[in-house]
Amino acid sequence: MRHVHIPLFVIVGAMLLLGGCAGAPESGTGATKPTTTAPPPPPRPQPTTPAPSRPPQAEPAPAIDEPMTSFELQTRLNQLGYKVGTVDGVIGPRTTDALKKFQSDNSLSVTGTLDAQTIRKLRTAKY
Repeated sequence: MRHVHIPLFVIVGAMLLLGGCAGAPESGTGATKPTTTAPPPPPRPQPTTPAPSRPPQAEPAPAIDEPMTSFELQTRLNQLGYKVGTVDGVIGPRTTDALKKFQSDNSLSVTGTLDAQTIRKLRTAKY
């Protein structure tokens, strides 16, 4: 029995050619064409009265009950004028000192840590 040696590029080329034809529509004498097509949907009627305009929505209230991330803490302190430097998410000595100053200025217990009252004040303070 003899082995037939077909070059690899011929096999790959044939696979690509046949793979490209697998999803193609049939053509030639045996092909059938659909005789009917679905009619296009009727156009949607346009409303005759204008939609009532919505009043401008106010800015959503801050979520007071949710915990505050270190990024949010640093951002808020910077916005309020308590400079913590670069917002990096690391609660270092500058962030702690700024938080203590904020707590002192807002008649909160000066702990340098976040509690519910401090979060509430930070989120509702105007800058």
